[in-house]
Amino acid sequence: MSTLPAATRPNPLIDGFRVSWRTLLLIVAIDTAIALVLWIDDSRPFWHPLVTVQLFGLSIAYCVSVAAPWDRAQPMRRLLVAVAVGSLIGIVLVILVKGYPLSDVRTRFTFFAMNFFAAFVNGLLISLIFFVKRREARAAAELHKAEAERHLLSKQAVEAELKLMQAQVEPHFLFNTLASVQYLVETDPKQANVLLGHLIGYLRAALPQLRASSSTLGREASLAEAYLNILKMRMGPRLSFAIDVPPALRDHPFPPNLLISLVENAIKHGIEPAADGGTIRLGASHTDDALVVTVTDTGLGLDAPAGTNGQGIGLTNVRERLAALYGARGRFTLEPASPRGTRATLSLPYEAPVAA
Repeated sequence: MSTLPAATRPNPLIDGFRVSWRTLLLIVAIDTAIALVLWIDDSRPFWHPLVTVQLFGLSIAYCVSVAAPWDRAQPMRRLLVAVAVGSLIGIVLVILVKGYPLSDVRTRFTFFAMNFFAAFVNGLLISLIFFVKRREARAAAELHKAEAERHLLSKQAVEAELKLMQAQVEPHFLFNTLASVQYLVETDPKQANVLLGHLIGYLRAALPQLRASSSTLGREASLAEAYLNILKMRMGPRLSFAIDVPPALRDHPFPPNLLISLVENAIKHGIEPAADGGTIRLGASHTDDALVVTVTDTGLGLDAPAGTNGQGIGLTNVRERLAALYGARGRFTLEPASPRGTRATLSLPYEAPVAA
């Protein structure tokens, strides 16, 4: 027994009238076209075949709408029954509307039977067209829904991988920095204090993001700056850097650890292998409807044996994260910089700030 209140239970007889105006006008137009064809061999005024065909057509359309075969098991059987019932109702309505006397109906039984058969055949053909279109639309809707769910699962998988990455402060980097601090404590305590300050700044920027699923461009730039300060202490004059992020863009939402991945890639494949080191420049700008962030280095470049051609695991993860988070609106490019080095560019959808 249904637990729904009587007022909220679906009523197929009422639902049969719930069709869009576009569908209703299309049915009327098709019926009118059929009436025009029949009128060619009919000496009576046009309204005779028009009324007859409209009564048959609308009756069949209503019965098919009530049966809703596209939502039920054995759809073809339900469609056949609905068209047959609609044709029978159409016969009754034609007799009533045109005022045929009962005696005339008996004597002209063959005529009405032929009308019933013609209405059934035409109604079935037209209903099949609507049926196929409806099934195609439902299949397309289910495909879009499945694609949206797949995209969501992909995004969740990428974010889960990100959380795992965020929960790990790279041991190699951390241990090397602590070893440098230990060495400087014995050889240059003042510089050891500076390096320790940079390490604290890096951890202060990194640790709050271990459980965060979102960040801002400003926080990511601060993390990159702390990271580069540590490496500058270790690499000395071989590394220099500049960060130019306009204040208006610092509060813009930005995926965590995406920027630092590009900076690490520039250090590992561009600056460190170069005998004379190089410079890293980090910039951000707002272009049209996109937030554009660039990381440019003057290292060995893409063609160097120690460089990367853009297919490394780290950069592949960057591309996958952009695709999962933004779809086609997120873009990542890696290209040679002039006169030497590599330029990595991130383009994300720009979100205008909400006015207070």
